[in-house]
Amino acid sequence: MGARKIAMSLGAVAGAVLAVLLLVAALLWFFQRGEILPNTTVAGVDVGGLRPDEATQALREVADARNEDVVTFTFEGDEFTITPADVGFEVDLEQTVERAATRGREGLPGDLVERARSLRSSRAYPLAERHDGDLVAARVQDIAEAVDREEFAGSVGADPDTLEVTVRHSRGGATVLVDDLTDELTRAMLEAGPDELELPVETTPQPVSDADVDRVAEQVEGAVAAPLALRAADTSLTLEPATIARLIEVVEQSTDGATSLAIEVTPERIDEVLGDTVRRFDVDPVEPRFVVDRAPSSRFDAAGSTTFRPYESPASIEGGSDGSRFDPEAAATQLGTLFADNVREADLDVEVVEPEIPADEAEELRPTHVIGTFTTYYTAGQGRNRNIQRLADVIDGAVVLPGEQFSINDISGERRCDKGYVEAGTIVQGELVDTCGGGVSQFGTTTFNAAFFAGVQLDQWKAHSWYISRYPMGREATLSYPVLDVRFTNTTSGAIVVRASYTSTSVTVTLYGRPDATAVSARHGSPFNQVAPSSSTRTNNDLACGSQREVQGQTGGFTVEVVRTVDRTDGSTDQQTIRTVYSPQNRIVERGPACPTRPSNDGGSESDDDER
Repeated sequence: MGARKIAMSLGAVAGAVLAVLLLVAALLWFFQRGEILPNTTVAGVDVGGLRPDEATQALREVADARNEDVVTFTFEGDEFTITPADVGFEVDLEQTVERAATRGREGLPGDLVERARSLRSSRAYPLAERHDGDLVAARVQDIAEAVDREEFAGSVGADPDTLEVTVRHSRGGATVLVDDLTDELTRAMLEAGPDELELPVETTPQPVSDADVDRVAEQVEGAVAAPLALRAADTSLTLEPATIARLIEVVEQSTDGATSLAIEVTPERIDEVLGDTVRRFDVDPVEPRFVVDRAPSSRFDAAGSTTFRPYESPASIEGGSDGSRFDPEAAATQLGTLFADNVREADLDVEVVEPEIPADEAEELRPTHVIGTFTTYYTAGQGRNRNIQRLADVIDGAVVLPGEQFSINDISGERRCDKGYVEAGTIVQGELVDTCGGGVSQFGTTTFNAAFFAGVQLDQWKAHSWYISRYPMGREATLSYPVLDVRFTNTTSGAIVVRASYTSTSVTVTLYGRPDATAVSARHGSPFNQVAPSSSTRTNNDLACGSQREVQGQTGGFTVEVVRTVDRTDGSTDQQTIRTVYSPQNRIVERGPACPTRPSNDGGSESDDDER
C-alpha cells in the first residue's frame, strides 16, 4: 500500500511539472507571438522582440551601408576600385529577417528549449548576401589586362624633324595572380567596411637601370647635336643631324647575362636613309699599265719556212692603285661607334679593292721581250684597209694574264658599220661578196702568226676557204663574228701585252711578254692533193644584152702542212703539225639578157644563138 502511494505521488509531481512547462510555453508563445526571439542579432543589430517588418527597417541602414562598401587594390601607385554593383553584390533583407525569425519556430521540443534559452543567451545571424561570379571574373580580367605587361628594356629615340630626344625608362614584367585576386575580392566584399589591399601581382626586376637608359639618351642627344663629316677615297659626305636621327636605332644588348641599351646602325637603315649617296665612295682600282712600243723595233713577215727568236724589249710600269667600295657592314659598325662617342668627323672605313694585277705582282708579270710579232701587207687606198685598222685600234693594248685566253671576237664584239667598220669583200658560200667589216681576216691572220711564233697555246683558228697569196700558205686565219675567231692561251709565266699597229700598206701584231721559248720555227711542206677549179655562168639582168663579165677568177685547191717546232727555255721541244685544205676558187661569169630577135622576110623570127 505504501509503494502504491509513492508511485501515485511521483506521477502527480511529474504531471504538475509538465503542466507548469506547458503553462510557461504557452506564456512564452503568447508574449513572443509575431516577434523575433529576444537576444537575436543580425550583423550586430539587436532585432530581438521586433516584428519582421520592424527588423527589416532596423537593418535597412546596415544593408545600405554594405551596398556602398568598396574594395580598392593598389599597385605601383595605381588604384583599382571595385564597387558592390560592379560584381553584382547586394544584401537580401527579406531572406536575412526570415532567417532570424525562424529562431525557436522550427518545431517542438527544440523550439521550447530555444525559446527558453533566448531569455538568457544571444544568437547572431549574418546578412544574407549574394554576388555574380561572372561579374567578379570579368572585373578581375579587366584589372589583369590593365596591369599585365612584359619586361621592357627602355627606349630612346630622336625625332628627325624636331631633333627632340624621347626617353622611356625600363620596367620589369608584371602578371596579376588571377586566382588570388578573385579570392581576395570575394572575401573583401563579404566583410563590412571599405577595404584597401595590395594587388596580388608577380613581378620581375627592371632589366635595365634608369642610369643606363639616361646614358644612352645623352649619347643620342650628342649625336644629333651637329653634322658628321665622313671622308674616304678623296671624297666626303656630310651627315646632317636629321639624317643622323633617321640612321640611329637604340637596341637591347646582353653581355654576360646583363642587359643594356646601345646605339646601333644597320646596313638596311643605311640603304634606306642614304641610298645611292654612298656610291661616291666607290672608286675603281687603277690597273698598272705595261708600257711598250706599239710597233716593234724590227718587222718579221716571212711567209715560208722560217724561225723566230724572242728579243729583249723590256716594258715599264705606269699607274696602278687601289680602289675602294662602300662596305655597308663596316660602315654600320663604325657609324654606331661614332654616334655613341659624339665624333664630328672621321675617315670612313671602306673596302679596299686591289687592281686585278696588284702592284707587288706587276713587276713579276712585267714583259721583258718581244715574244712574237708578224706583219702582213695590203694595197693602200682599199676600203678593207679601214676595217683592218679599226680592228687594230680596238685590240691594241689588250693584256692577257698567265692562264687567260685571248679572243679577237670577245674583245671586238660584232663588227658593225655603226661601230666604224665599212663594207668590204668577204667569202660567203664560196663567193666573194661585200659585208660590213669585210677584210678583217687579214688582222686575224696577222694575230695568228704573232701567237704562232710566240710559242703559246693556239686554241682556235680556221684558214680561208681559198688560198689567198698575200697570206702565208697554211699559216693563216679568217674571222666571222661570232663563230670564226682567233684564240690563244697565255701559257707563259708573265703578262702578254698585245700591240697592234699599222701603216697605209701594212698591219703588225706584236706580243710582248716573258718568253718560255728560245726559238719557234715554221717548216712548210709542198702543196698536194691538187683540185682543179670549175666554171659557172649565170644571168644578170642589170648587164647589157649580149654582154658578159667575169665576177670571180679561178685558182686550184690543194692541201698543205706546216710543222711548228717550239724550243722551250727548259730544254724541251714541242712540235705541232697544221694541215690546211684549200678549196678551189671557181670561176663565175655573168651574162646580160638575150637581145631581141630581128624580123625575117617571111614574117617569122630567128634566135640569136650567140651565147654571151
